[in-house]
Amino acid sequence: MAHDYICPWCYIGLFQAQRLQREFGVEIEWLGYELMPENLPWPEPGPAKETDPRRPPTPSRLELALAAMDLELPKVDRPKRMRSHNALEATEHAKELGVADAFVERLYRAYWEEGLEINDPEVLARLAEPTFDPQPMLEAIRERRYAARIVPFDDEAYSKGVFNVPTFFIGGERYAEQPYRVLARAVQRALQ
Repeated sequence: MAHDYICPWCYIGLFQAQRLQREFGVEIEWLGYELMPENLPWPEPGPAKETDPRRPPTPSRLELALAAMDLELPKVDRPKRMRSHNALEATEHAKELGVADAFVERLYRAYWEEGLEINDPEVLARLAEPTFDPQPMLEAIRERRYAARIVPFDDEAYSKGVFNVPTFFIGGERYAEQPYRVLARAVQRALQ
């Protein structure tokens, strides 16, 4: 699964991936695709879209995706314009230790549910401690040891066929921002 912690669709993707693991016994390889690498400037917000005040509210695609998984985005203040490179490198370290699933879940929950700045090395160290010794991870982050494993947006990600995160790679196909039902059927076909 191509993912980035700062993406709300990937928060949904975490729960989809966990459900695929439970129901089909598949393994998830967490692939870091950095939405906002250092060289990409943050987009400036555009003008507010005017709507007819008589129009009833309609759910967005994201709201529908959350509802399909019976989820809500937690109402927590999260860091604004937080980059995620360190968190993605920390995940690469956790992959080498064989504890990626637990660590990935911890980072998603820390950011989306607790509002922690998971790109801060000190925060990453605290989050790693229950699972593994954080010191080698911190050294790896300082050295940018895993930087080549992180795919930055836009051009490099697009060249790999990833235009949205999460993107699941299942049976040689790509599935971006899909409902669980689509992913489950893809896994069933791939397992046959």
